[in-house]
Amino acid sequence: MAIRTSLAGVATGALLIGLATGGVIGRQSAEADVRALHDLYYGYFADGRADLIAAEIYHPNRMEFGAGGVAISTGRDDVEAGMRRTIDGLVPRGYDHSEIPDASICAPNPGTVIVSGKVTRYLKDGGVMGEFGATYIYGRTPDGWRIHAFIGHDAETAVGCVG
Repeated sequence: MAIRTSLAGVATGALLIGLATGGVIGRQSAEADVRALHDLYYGYFADGRADLIAAEIYHPNRMEFGAGGVAISTGRDDVEAGMRRTIDGLVPRGYDHSEIPDASICAPNPGTVIVSGKVTRYLKDGGVMGEFGATYIYGRTPDGWRIHAFIGHDAETAVGCVG
């Protein structure tokens, strides 16, 4: 009887450790997948591909939180038009690309990943165009990971998970 109780305890412990490890591995995989997608997004943005950003990166009903309040896109065309306006406003000023090198990336649950940090926009001559803070909230959809919300903030602020 004692052997069965011990074996049951060992099996239960192994199951709980396996479930906990699986959760960590699942979060790490989601974080890596989103990091790769986020890098693709910044590449599309640098290339001026508002169409691909709208098709592959943002959810059509995205929210943008800024100092002036919240703006909600109402479809893919709206997302593309917003990205096009932003890109078209930067290119004439010498914009080349953006980087978010030390981003905080965390998955508070299996269907959500937060990417947050200081974004640096660079000029074609290598100079810095500007810096700002950005937080992107990705959600898993039937079409893969998509950005559902963007929050603009101070460059020194990062939003993420605790622990």
